Amino acid sequence: MRWFKLVGIAAGILIAFLVVGAVIGTVLHLLTDLVIAALVVGGIAVAIKVARSRRQVSGKKAEREVREPDHPQYNRPLPRGDVEPVSTPYPPPARPATQDVDDELARLKREMGG
Repeated sequence: MRWFKLVGIAAGILIAFLVVGAVIGTVLHLLTDLVIAALVVGGIAVAIKVARSRRQVSGKKAEREVREPDHPQYNRPLPRGDVEPVSTPYPPPARPATQDVDDELARLKREMGG
């Protein structure tokens, strides 16, 4: 009778282990399927969003646009109404002569040891 109880307990443990393993396996499989489905749906949503943001402007709209002629008069910036024009009392700084720049570069190279 004692061996019968031990065999029954062992069989019960084996069945419980198989049932718990099957339940855990099923849950993990369902979670994996859910994650894959979420990734697919997210990828489709991103693809649709990118496709909508890159929609090309039709050529008909470009024909309806009013364009300014390529004339220097139209390329000037518009005057601002909130700023009064100010003239500077001194001229803008002149660019240094090329010879001065070359001399300065040579001096710096000598000082740096190069």
